[in-house]
Amino acid sequence: MIERQGELRWPPVSAATQTAAGARSAPAAQADERSANEPRRRWWPAAALALAAVALVFALRPTYPNYDSYYSLVWGAELAAGDLPDYEVFRTPTPHPLATLLGAALAPLGGAADRLLVLLSLATLAGVLALVFRFTQLLLGTVVAAVAVAALLTRTDLWFFAFRAVVDLQFLALVVGAAVLELRRPRRGWPVLTLLALAGLVRPEAWVLSVAYLLWLAPAVPRERLPGYAALALVAPAAWLTSDWIVTGEPLYSFTSTREVAGDVERQQGVFDALRAMPAFLGGSEKLVNVVAGGAGSLLALWLLRRRAALPGVLLAIGLGLFLVIALAGLSVIPRYLLLPSVLLTAGVGVGLAGWTAATEPRVRRVAVAVAAACALLVVVRAPSYASDFEQLDDRSLASRDQTRALKAILDDPAVVPLLGTCGPITMPNHSSVPVVRYETGVGEEGIRAATSLAEPPEEGLLLISRSFLFDPTYPDAPARPPAEVRQRWVNLPLPGFTTVAENDRWRVYGRCR
Repeated sequence: MIERQGELRWPPVSAATQTAAGARSAPAAQADERSANEPRRRWWPAAALALAAVALVFALRPTYPNYDSYYSLVWGAELAAGDLPDYEVFRTPTPHPLATLLGAALAPLGGAADRLLVLLSLATLAGVLALVFRFTQLLLGTVVAAVAVAALLTRTDLWFFAFRAVVDLQFLALVVGAAVLELRRPRRGWPVLTLLALAGLVRPEAWVLSVAYLLWLAPAVPRERLPGYAALALVAPAAWLTSDWIVTGEPLYSFTSTREVAGDVERQQGVFDALRAMPAFLGGSEKLVNVVAGGAGSLLALWLLRRRAALPGVLLAIGLGLFLVIALAGLSVIPRYLLLPSVLLTAGVGVGLAGWTAATEPRVRRVAVAVAAACALLVVVRAPSYASDFEQLDDRSLASRDQTRALKAILDDPAVVPLLGTCGPITMPNHSSVPVVRYETGVGEEGIRAATSLAEPPEEGLLLISRSFLFDPTYPDAPARPPAEVRQRWVNLPLPGFTTVAENDRWRVYGRCR
């Protein structure tokens, strides 16, 4: 192994190769030097531009976390206060240990933690884009990498994940970061396993990636290192199972509770149903372009890269295989669980459009140009769909923002605040807003409940009515039909004996206090 400007080169360079390299002309060597230093020179300006873009989006589109992420903040606050997180809640989300630790770190910020979590999520999305760029650049060059990132920027589902602080973006950033490290120096070892271990505290799929990487390391590293690498690969599953055991007394609590909730909300599907759903899930917000052009680009990348396509190919195969395992295990079959292969497929759109720039053989270049022309035509035809996707993103993010802001405002109403600790329990229309109220008020699980979890209407406490949840005759513009899951006709309606306490344009609070 040789060292050049403080950087280790891998794999080792033979003496014959060094001799041949030394025979190159001085201009060629200088060109190589400039090429090696170019990413370093551009790193800081690009990072500053990305952070400025993140800050601008954060300021212009103030949104709030989703259901799972609000529970991460609630559980993190409990952990920061020295208490065990309370996982025993109605329709509990999967408790991701890394997200809970992040919630604990943000707990001292109080009411600002939810917005800061969104800021970190936007920064994570920017990191994902940068890592996908570097990953693609190492394989196929700068032009293809730039087009791949442009394709990802059209994925409005990724933007919405960032706006709602969805934890899967953390998993995606850590796994792609590990792939970049491995591409830069094959069989790098502990840095890759460390990132995969962190990813394994977000999603268990990373456990399989760690084991696969350990098997890849085993034939080529000194035997004395293997026990340490194996221990690092087992850190995430051991930590997750231990945390579940400490908090609930059940090491497999996350698995069993997630499966129960999946059955409760009817998200379980068989393997064949999961296979049928794959194309739509892989396509993200723009399914036709990402599946068709992304698939063509992925095949072209396989032709261009040959053996070097092994790493993205393994990531894609493991991601697809684990999705089917998830379906077989009775867990939720949802698009987020195909996020890694979906992003790789969207990056394939960049290969389809610009792969000809990486082709060196005339025959391959002619085929790549034809693929680029077909992909470009498809993108042009689907341009109205892209515009519609961003309109829907705007509507969904505004609706989420307005609903959460209105809920926060009604909880801060001077007529409501004195009753939060004295007039209980608080009854919400359904489970989706429960963690927001817990985060805002500090009321524990025993003091707040979802009406959809009750067999009988509440007789006392605070009753919150939402104009956007169910039909309510007091709100003429509310939806005319209730969700199918709601069997209690009294849900989200004023109840006898309750009097109006406060209201705004989206919420009304009724009280019956003893």
